[in-house]
Amino acid sequence: MNTIEEEVLLGRRRRRRYSVEFKAEVVAACQAPEVPLAAIALHHKLNANL
Repeated sequence: MNTIEEEVLLGRRRRRRYSVEFKAEVVAACQAPEVPLAAIALHHKLNANL
């Protein structure tokens, strides 16, 4: 017998909202020379595709 576990999503997924200060911090970090954007995204728990 095959058992398939399914995740049940209750309600809608909420969008994260970031403060102006957080956004300014991330932008400042992105402007630093020789720092990979992927590393900055990982540090701030963001998706590198954003």
